[in-house]
Amino acid sequence: MIKSIFRQMSPEEISIEGIQNIKMLHIYDLTGATGTYQKYGVTALLVNYDDNKQLNFTENDHCFNIFVNKIFEVYNACENKDMIIMDEMTRQILDAGELPYHELMLKKYYEAPKNDSPLIVNASTLSRRFGPFVEYLITGLYKTMGTDVDIIDRQYGWRGAGNILLKVGKNDRRVVFKVFEINDSMVSIKTNGFLSDKGDLLINITLYNSEMTFSYSSASEKIEGCGSFDFRRENLREMQEVKKNGEQIFYDVNLYDNPENNVGNLNSAKAMQDGLGWLKYTGLDEHFPDKTPCARYSLPFGVEYILYNENDMTDQLEITSCCGAFLWEDAAYADIRGWSVIKSKQSGLALKNEEFRIVNLSDKKGMVQSAFLLGTGSRYKKELQGKYVINGSKVE
Repeated sequence: MIKSIFRQMSPEEISIEGIQNIKMLHIYDLTGATGTYQKYGVTALLVNYDDNKQLNFTENDHCFNIFVNKIFEVYNACENKDMIIMDEMTRQILDAGELPYHELMLKKYYEAPKNDSPLIVNASTLSRRFGPFVEYLITGLYKTMGTDVDIIDRQYGWRGAGNILLKVGKNDRRVVFKVFEINDSMVSIKTNGFLSDKGDLLINITLYNSEMTFSYSSASEKIEGCGSFDFRRENLREMQEVKKNGEQIFYDVNLYDNPENNVGNLNSAKAMQDGLGWLKYTGLDEHFPDKTPCARYSLPFGVEYILYNENDMTDQLEITSCCGAFLWEDAAYADIRGWSVIKSKQSGLALKNEEFRIVNLSDKKGMVQSAFLLGTGSRYKKELQGKYVINGSKVE
């Protein structure tokens, strides 16, 4: 039997969601190591809140990013920040969490008319976005086990459903799949027909600001595996691991250089963006009229990832503000995320603050809809949360 696709919040995540009325904050190095201009130890964050409740997590804990985002969210909403007890370094980092850089990027949305419900609904987005990944993974697993396979035909339908017709050796095999949204950043894909007529395969895909991870398992075929694509300014790191009957049958790590490090005469934003196809549907070309991406990567299943960043310095802090976008051309869909890394020059300690997330969807006729998601991790002002903004300008 295939396991449930639905994910429950961990006890730690439930506790984090309850943070309110912060009394004290402290960022520190768990190992006690110290250094100037670099980090030697493990960053930890302690919060005392409400009626003497306390939480303390380190960057090695699975929920650390969620924890930090919630701290920034509650702190930024606090009307009297001076009443919160904290050391000077902690206050500098927390105060830098509201950065004008990302506010300027969102300016056009603050000034635009807003809708409470979507005007563009594309029910085939899920299958068109993740169907190519199902093809990529299934054909890769067949080849890993030494079986020749080719794609004969494919059909991507409504509500995340689809099927893929394969030529496996001398035989035809049809794999059907269904994509489910678990939360804003995670999907699960349930397939049938993998390796055998009733062969199951459950795939989980999670998108982070600058990383895509996936894991999968087949109870009937005794196969499991995982992988990731880590997008960096310098390079793309790919990791893949496959196990069968509990034994590792494949493991590989690859680094791919950032092609924008060798752009030659592509020194204008317009030239770069013209080469990025659906970048115009993200609206990033308006946010960065005089700046080219610092990184761009094309994945083998129809996804492009684009990264911009800006560096800022104060006497005490080093601040890197980033904006990354996952682009699905076939689905006319873009997932755009902004975040900042705020680092103390003296201690080397740093926190990553998620600033905003926008989902852009096009009707392919010149209409683009920007959706601003609710919940922890969304850092725009309240007038944008849960709203939809339409840009009707014709895309050339």
